[in-house]
Amino acid sequence: MLKRLLGFLAPIGAVGGAILVWLGFKKQQDLKREALSTAIDHVTGTVPSGHGLKACFVSQRNYPSDQRLYTAMTALQDVGWEVHLICTRDNNRPAESVEDGVHIHRIPSIERTRGSKLRYIAEYISFLLPAFYYVTKLHMQIGFHLVEVTNLPDPLLLSALVPRLTGAKIIFDVRECSPEMFNDRLGLSLEGRPMKFIIAIEQFMVRFAHATITCTEQMKHAMVKRGANPSKIFVTLNSGAAYSPSAILPDAADTSAATELRIVTHGTIIKRYGHQVMIKAMPYVLEKIPNAHLTIYGKGALRPELEQMVADMKLGDSVTFGGFVPDEELVGKLRQGHIGIVTLVRNPEADLVHTYKMFEYLSLGIPIVISRTSAAEAYFTDDEMCFFEAGNEHDLARALLELANDPQRRHDMAVNGLKAYERYSPDKQKQATLDIANSLMKQ
Repeated sequence: MLKRLLGFLAPIGAVGGAILVWLGFKKQQDLKREALSTAIDHVTGTVPSGHGLKACFVSQRNYPSDQRLYTAMTALQDVGWEVHLICTRDNNRPAESVEDGVHIHRIPSIERTRGSKLRYIAEYISFLLPAFYYVTKLHMQIGFHLVEVTNLPDPLLLSALVPRLTGAKIIFDVRECSPEMFNDRLGLSLEGRPMKFIIAIEQFMVRFAHATITCTEQMKHAMVKRGANPSKIFVTLNSGAAYSPSAILPDAADTSAATELRIVTHGTIIKRYGHQVMIKAMPYVLEKIPNAHLTIYGKGALRPELEQMVADMKLGDSVTFGGFVPDEELVGKLRQGHIGIVTLVRNPEADLVHTYKMFEYLSLGIPIVISRTSAAEAYFTDDEMCFFEAGNEHDLARALLELANDPQRRHDMAVNGLKAYERYSPDKQKQATLDIANSLMKQ
């Protein structure tokens, strides 16, 4: 019976494969003709450089909350590319829409909650399979010249398999290095057998892509050390912001922080962001400034545990959880703070990455106290950020108190931080993205 079934299915599979190959070859020729026509028009100056070109971005994240994705997409849009996005769907957004000129295709999947190993696998598969279907379907309908896929997971890049086989250029946007991420989240040894498998997947995906983009030079170095070709890896920073108000610098004569210090932080509330250290530092701050207050904005799995921690330490009057706040409201609330804090727990992953909120505080003119990590120190100086020893609540309290009692230093740090933000501005990251895309289109 099985032999008969296989005998029946074999010719069907062969015919189907032949049809897919033919369609792929035809699509490849169409893409080449379009790219050539666009190149000729660009040389003659008749159209923008991206006119007629189509790009698809794939990300297992919600949109429009993804700032880095927004920067990359608008970089191509600004020069005439047609941009599509395949992302996760939440209950408040339509499945299909056009927002700010981007064709958005939201697909249902299991919500990411950073749970057990099995939960991670289920979450990733629930998005990868429909993403593969949608990318293939859209590519066969309209033809993408470029597909950029964001990890995690790394195998999500395979959703671009058909475009890759039919001539499209593929970019692998690495937000987090998987080996270091699984070491941090799931406690996997960097030397164990499972980690060797994860590294093998990472390196295969880098070879599969025509170009890979990381968030810092430290991430690039880690991937190269594991065998990646450095000439195929580029860096764009996370300096894009979901909002772009002008900075308001702290007054150098304002001494209010010395008596009523207001500390703010925001973002996902999970272990890696070190909220426990903030809370542990508060009693030492309160010894010197009894009216000091810490406000934590955001949501996440660790919040109930932190709320209990605050209650146990009897800090309810000095630590507030502000919950999730929309971007347009968050700016005003962050500006009420004298200092913004970024308390990454130092580990192999933290040493490779930057957080979005550090760039957001810089752009708003808010002085920053931040964990001393390799990636932060490589890009910023002590005049631009106030570093403290990661995980050390005593050193965090010291840094907070020093800034609270020195309004001139807060002002100078905000000025220098704003200059640093301009050094790594979103416009420069957009140009870097565009340079990568243009280079690939010429290949």
